[in-house]
This record gives sequence, C-alpha cells and structure tokens, in this order.
Amino acid sequence: MIRLFQPPGAWGLPNLSPACMKLETWLRLAGIPYELAPHDFSVAPKGKIPYVTEDDGAPLGDSTFIIEHLVKTRGHDPDAGLSREQRAIGLAFRRMLKENLYWVLIQMRFRDAHNWSLYRPVLGGMQVGKPVEVQLAIADAIHKGICEQIAGQGMARHSAEEIDRIGIGDLSAVSDVLGDKPFFFGEQPTSTDATIYGYVANIIEVPLVSAVLDHGRALPNLVSYCDRMRARYFPDLPRA
Repeated sequence: MIRLFQPPGAWGLPNLSPACMKLETWLRLAGIPYELAPHDFSVAPKGKIPYVTEDDGAPLGDSTFIIEHLVKTRGHDPDAGLSREQRAIGLAFRRMLKENLYWVLIQMRFRDAHNWSLYRPVLGGMQVGKPVEVQLAIADAIHKGICEQIAGQGMARHSAEEIDRIGIGDLSAVSDVLGDKPFFFGEQPTSTDATIYGYVANIIEVPLVSAVLDHGRALPNLVSYCDRMRARYFPDLPRA
C-alpha cells in the first residue's frame, strides 16, 4: 500500500498544494490504491511535500519522480496511448504550470495583503493539534521564507499587474488547447490532466481576490473542466 504524506485539504479542494493535489489526482486516475498520512517535513526526502512510502520502505519525494517511479513499478501508465508529439506537448504544459503559474499562485496567496489575511489562518490550521498562536507563528515563518523564494526566483521583481498578465497568459494557453475536448488530449484523461487540475483549480476555485482568478473563472471550458475532474475523481468532496 502506498502512503501519501501531505497536509489536509481545505477551501473545498483535495489539497491547497498543487503538487499534492496533482499526485493524489494522478493516483486516482491511474487506479492505484493509497492511504493518506500526515506529513513531517523533518523526514521528507527533499524537505517538501508530497512524499510517499511503499510497504514501509524509504520515503520517495517529488511528485514527478514519484509518478515516474510508479509507472515503472506498478504498470499503470495513463499516457500509454499518447503520441510522441502529445507527450512533448504535455511535458511542456506541465512544466509551464509547475515552473511559472505556480509562482503566480504563490504571489496571489503570500504577497497580496488581503489574500494573505485569508490564507494565513488556513495555512496555520494545517498544523493540526497545535495551539492557534503556534499555528499562526508557523504560518508567519512560512510566509517569510516563501517571500524570499519569490524574490530569488524572480517573479517578485515584476509589478502586480505584470504578474497578472503572466498568469492570464498561462490560463489562456491551457484553455485554448483544451478547447471543447473533455480532457486535454481528448476523450481520456492523462497525467497532464492531473497536473492541470491541481494547478488550475488552486487558482480559480479559491476564495481570494485576483485578476488571474477572475480571468480563469471567465473561461467556461476551464470551469467545466475543473467540475468534470472533481466529479470524476473526487465525487464525495464537498465544496467550500
């Protein structure tokens, strides 16, 4: 049995970490049984979430490497029917979301004062069992570290309006390629859909204020796509 280590879901989403939500969606998409377990950064192999163990073995980190490992060892490959061109396109879009849109999402949550006031208690509340003041202190420490990361990565060097343009461009690209197809490459979902759902839903299905969020919600095919993925893979998950 695979044990998936991650924080609990919130705001009506399976997880507020896009990487965690991507991996959990992929496990359901691939039909691989798993059980959830609370994470511990001190034993996370890369110091990040998510990470997994198999049969009490050594933990394996990074959602992409975990998926590659499970494809090899479990014989479940949702991408088996894709052409080489489709695989290349899927890789490019997954990287765009992970390495670019992710930082737009982080900007929304951590550098916008209004949004941070909403996200701070939720982030702190993921420290289950700790007093509220400790939860908020941990959230503030995370906030400080994340803001330093945004500056180092470079996204924070742009104005808020410029960052919005970047995020709007990414969402529009996903919407344009998705078109009227039920899933990114057609009738059947693939690994790319797990990634798109994890990142796009964390942009457009959260109670924050953002021009990027507004743009995503104004794209009917993205909204219906997220609804479709939720109904297919998380049918019992209540909305916030």
